[in-house]
Amino acid sequence: MLQLSKKAQELKAKDIIVIIVQASKVDQNALDEWVKKFNIPFPVGMVQTDAEKTSFSWGVKSLPWLILADEEHVVTAIGFSVDELNEKVKD
Repeated sequence: MLQLSKKAQELKAKDIIVIIVQASKVDQNALDEWVKKFNIPFPVGMVQTDAEKTSFSWGVKSLPWLILADEEHVVTAIGFSVDELNEKVKD
């Protein structure tokens, strides 16, 4: 997430919206503190129900798990690294 945060302005310039989803249940205050401490510039939410079931249905194999969707919400890439983001995003 810190690598993504460093690219926040670059992503915004390309009209890319980043949303962070905490896939395991943690204390909301701890999550809020983490966001504040590391100055995470993106909206952050947390899976509220069965996190394991949600991760399975999303196809999560490791964390962080990046999912790229286009403006029509069609998934165009999944499970890639932050370093691969530029090649996944079409200008």
